[in-house]
Amino acid sequence: MAHRIALRLDSPLARRVRRCLLAERDVEVGLLVDDPGDGSIPTVAALDGWDALAVDRISDDSRRAVDQALERRIPVVSGEGLPAWNHPAGGTLVTGVLTGAGLAAALAVSSAPDGPPPAETRLAWTVPGDPLTGGIPVAFPEPVGPLWAGRAEHPLPWPSVTGLAAPHCSQWRGATVRLKIRGAGAERDLVRGVVDDADFLDAVCMASAALAAAQGAYPEGVSSAGDPNGLFLRLARRAGLEEATFAPG
Repeated sequence: MAHRIALRLDSPLARRVRRCLLAERDVEVGLLVDDPGDGSIPTVAALDGWDALAVDRISDDSRRAVDQALERRIPVVSGEGLPAWNHPAGGTLVTGVLTGAGLAAALAVSSAPDGPPPAETRLAWTVPGDPLTGGIPVAFPEPVGPLWAGRAEHPLPWPSVTGLAAPHCSQWRGATVRLKIRGAGAERDLVRGVVDDADFLDAVCMASAALAAAQGAYPEGVSSAGDPNGLFLRLARRAGLEEATFAPG
């Protein structure tokens, strides 16, 4: 069965997301915009019959389309976090897909074993800015490497979670997680990380979350990119996302 995904994204990101989605079998992509632009992407006149809507952010420009999608029970995927607004009751809304915190949380969800949440979780991600000269040390895969980070908000609803944002000046973007897992009378740490070109990572994350939403991966309500069954990351890996894993002894 074909999945139909509508995009309301800026032109460069829309083209990159469309390329990722069309690499999958039986996916149709359309652009929901007031101005059709250069015509390189087919436009969407109405949302009826579409399976998901992806937007840069929930703003004055996209609000009408987001409301229409949620009223029709069409999942909405937003690159940024959820603003202070009252969305229609019901519907599925996936937020923060283009944020480092969202990617780090998705890595953690896919890494944790079944059962209770890890005893401790540390999420870290890069943000644009001049590197700090002090703070909490975080090691990202190369070519980002070690950075200093400060505490930051995160979307993971587990206990004992620390969020860390590390300013970094380059086209590279990264996210890492460190989980402390207890079981069978023992305790072990698991570390996973991702570093890639920021434009590539944005396209892969948005495309994977939109397709996961179209396939019903997210429950009704507000979610982050990491779905319960790990479909988001499986799709991202198929699109070229590579992860580094380290299990300290």
